[in-house]
Amino acid sequence: MQTLFVDGFPARITIMDFRRYHLQSFPKLGDVQHESLIEEAIDTVYTMFHGVGTIWKRHTQDVWFEKTQTCYRLLTAWYIADMYPRFVSGTPVIGGIPLKRKKIGGVDLTFQDTGKTISSEYHDLLGGLESNPFGKMAKLMITTAGARFEVRNRIRV
Repeated sequence: MQTLFVDGFPARITIMDFRRYHLQSFPKLGDVQHESLIEEAIDTVYTMFHGVGTIWKRHTQDVWFEKTQTCYRLLTAWYIADMYPRFVSGTPVIGGIPLKRKKIGGVDLTFQDTGKTISSEYHDLLGGLESNPFGKMAKLMITTAGARFEVRNRIRV
């Protein structure tokens, strides 16, 4: 794949990028009639997570491009799975509400607090991403990026 940058940042993902990697989880979104839904989801996650485009900036351009594209594809999948769970196939989703525990016999559900405070100094603002597997993977990418650790360490010094 060719590394493409626009205005100094990795190019935005496209509908075709999303379909290429996630159509197996969203088979109904292969229809042309759903292109506007995918485009709206892409626009939304780029607005919600605009800083993702800079997290891997210190890596080579190929790594920066690939990680940024992968993260935005996962965030788009997370958003669609939460907002439109009827389009998901083969992936457990519960419409944006993260489960802490579930029990089938006798139905016993415990929901997770998405805005939990980890310590007195840190509030998990990315906790909402834990509502489905796509968001969990995106959160892992974001929270383990080297640039993020460097920023956190500089603040505490």
